[in-house]
Amino acid sequence: MSIAIIFGANGGIGQEFVKQALERHAVVYACSRPSEQSDAKTLPHIKAMDNGLQLVDIDVLNEDHLKNLADKISNQYGHVDLIVNATGILHDPNGLQPEKKIEDFNLDNFNKVFQINTASTALIAKYFISLLKKSESMPAVFASLSARVGSIGDNQLGGWYSYRASKAALNQIVKTLSIEVARRNKNTAVIALHPGTTDTKLSKPFQQNVKPEKLFSAYYSVSKMFQIIDNLFLEDNGKFFAWDGSTIEW
Repeated sequence: MSIAIIFGANGGIGQEFVKQALERHAVVYACSRPSEQSDAKTLPHIKAMDNGLQLVDIDVLNEDHLKNLADKISNQYGHVDLIVNATGILHDPNGLQPEKKIEDFNLDNFNKVFQINTASTALIAKYFISLLKKSESMPAVFASLSARVGSIGDNQLGGWYSYRASKAALNQIVKTLSIEVARRNKNTAVIALHPGTTDTKLSKPFQQNVKPEKLFSAYYSVSKMFQIIDNLFLEDNGKFFAWDGSTIEW
């Protein structure tokens, strides 16, 4: 039985990953941040649907929640075949915005961006990478959404200090994890994915200068990324892919 876990399932891209994962996997855990009314002591909360969808309320930065979910999946299925981390932040209603100049830098915002965009992938890997090792898929896949602006070599415009740095650090985690799983798992490909500029709440305030043909629907973006995932080889472990299948320099 094929098992997938999508983190960040409440976002525009995450929701579409869940929909398309259900076409490929018997069971899909759709993991979303809990509402403010949720009791943290009762999380993660799992609600099973009829079509193999498992709705999960979970704080991806809470290690107890992650361990609890990993234990539940391990006890029930013993393995995972696909993990996608679509968790991310670029702005929020409380004033967090990408910096236009260094004077805009704010340490609290920087720390928040790094926790969500970078640390989440490391924490997910900490508790779930061993479940990929038990998969019969070749390869099992651990994919984390990055961004082209996280490429140091591709940076020509500057700005967006916190977001760029968080994605660059994420890329280092992905690359380092890929080296470790090559020794430990043998069957796993760890990759970073750039979805392109996608019409979601995350990109909405920054779409005005994007050419119409370069602004993708979530369906199109995720379809292209699943083409990459579905056709991965073990030799692709540790690569940074754009939505069109091309590789991006770190």
